[in-house]
Amino acid sequence: MLCLLAILYAVISSIWHLFILLPVVAIGVYFLINRKLLFSYLIPWLTLYLVFTPIFGFNVSLSFTVLSIVGALSFVKYLQVHLHQKVTKLFIIYILCMGVGLIYSPNIQLGLKLMVYNILAFLILLAGQQLASRYSTEKILKHIVILGIPVGVINIIFLFIPNLEISFLKSSIAPFFVDPGALQTLFNEGYNNILDPRKAGTFFVNTNVAAVFFGILFWLSVSLKMKSISKVYNIPIIVYFLALLSTNSRAGLGAFIFVSIVLILLNINNQKTWISIIIFTVPVIILIILLINSGLFDNIVNRLSISAISQDPRMIIWQFAISHIHPIIGLGYGGWENISYQMGKQFENFPPHNHLLIVWSWSGILGVVGFLTLILGILYIAIKKYRKTKNVLYLSILGIYLTVGFQGMFDNYFFHNYNILVLLFLVTGLILFEKNSVVK
Repeated sequence: MLCLLAILYAVISSIWHLFILLPVVAIGVYFLINRKLLFSYLIPWLTLYLVFTPIFGFNVSLSFTVLSIVGALSFVKYLQVHLHQKVTKLFIIYILCMGVGLIYSPNIQLGLKLMVYNILAFLILLAGQQLASRYSTEKILKHIVILGIPVGVINIIFLFIPNLEISFLKSSIAPFFVDPGALQTLFNEGYNNILDPRKAGTFFVNTNVAAVFFGILFWLSVSLKMKSISKVYNIPIIVYFLALLSTNSRAGLGAFIFVSIVLILLNINNQKTWISIIIFTVPVIILIILLINSGLFDNIVNRLSISAISQDPRMIIWQFAISHIHPIIGLGYGGWENISYQMGKQFENFPPHNHLLIVWSWSGILGVVGFLTLILGILYIAIKKYRKTKNVLYLSILGIYLTVGFQGMFDNYFFHNYNILVLLFLVTGLILFEKNSVVK
C-alpha cells in the first residue's frame, strides 16, 4: 500500500508540481495542532529549506513568513524581555546606523528593500530568542544539524555529477527551494560560479554562499559533539566538512583554517577543550591534504597560487571602491551601481566583494561602525559567556561569526542572503538568549 501511494504521489507530482508540497502542508497542519512539535521540528526545517510558493503573483518564502510572524508576535508580547537582551540592543544600533544612508540615497527603493532585509533579520533573531525561552536550545540545534544532512549529501553528489546539479536547477522542483528570481537570471546573465562543473552549491545559486551555510552547520555540529560526547554528531560533522570542500571555495577553506586556529588559541589554557578541538582539527587537516592530493580539488589549489590571487578581479574592484567611496557619507543606497560602470564592462555589475566596503558605500562611516558593533559585540558576548560558563555552544557562535566575517571580506553581503540570514540569526537568538530575563 505504501509503495502504491508513493508511486501515485510521484505520478501526480510530475503532472502537477504543486502536489509535491502536499506532505509539507500535511505535516504543517499536524504541527500546528501540536505546538511543541511545530517549534521543535518544523521551524528548524524551515530554517534550512526556504520553501518558496507563488501567492497572488509574488514568490513568498514560507520560512521568512513563519519566522517573521513568530518574531513580530514575540516582540509585541514580550517587548521588555527582548529589550533586555544585549544582542537585541546591538541589532537596533546596527539598523539605525545602516538607515542613515537612506537620507541621501540615489535609489530610495533599493535602500528600503535592503532595510527590510535588516528588519526581517531582526525579527528572526527575536524568533530564536522566543524559541530559547520555551524549549531546549540544544535540542532545537540538534534538529537543525540533523535535518540539514540531506543538503550536505546532495551537495557532495553534485560535485561528482555536475550535470545532475544543472538538471536540478532547471527542473520545476527547484523554484520551491531556490529563490525563483535568482533562478530566472542564473542562465541568462553571464557566468555564475555554480555552473562551474568543479564546484557545487545545491540550493544556493552561489558556491560561496553554500560554503558559509555549510561552515555554520559544521561548527554547530562540532560544538554539539563536544557538549554531548554523542557519536551521532560525527555524521553531520563529516557531511558538512565534505560539503564545504565540495563548494571549492577559496574563502570557505580559508575561513575554516582561520576559525580553527582562533578556537585553538582561545582554548590554549583549557586543556580539556583544547584537546577536544585538536582531536577534531588534526584529522580534518589530514583529510584536506589527502583530498587535495587526490586531484579532485586541483581547481582550488590553482586558485590559491600567488599569481592567481594577484590577478583576482577583487583587487581591481577594491582599488576602485577605496578611491571612489566618500570617506564619511559613502555613496548611499544605489550609489555604487551608479559608478561601477567606470570599472569597465567586465566589472560593471560587480558589488565591492567586501563586507566593510559594501556597508561603507551604503551608509558611510556610520554603516561601518554599526556593522562592526554588531559583529564584534556578538563575538565579545560569546567569548565572555564561554569563559564564564565553559558552555561550548558559545564556541559555535565564535566559529559561525568568524566564518561569516572572514568569508565576507572576500565576497558579497551575506547578511542579506536568504539562506544565511535565516540560519545565522535564528541560531544567534537561540544560543545568546539570556534566560534570566524570561517573563513567565
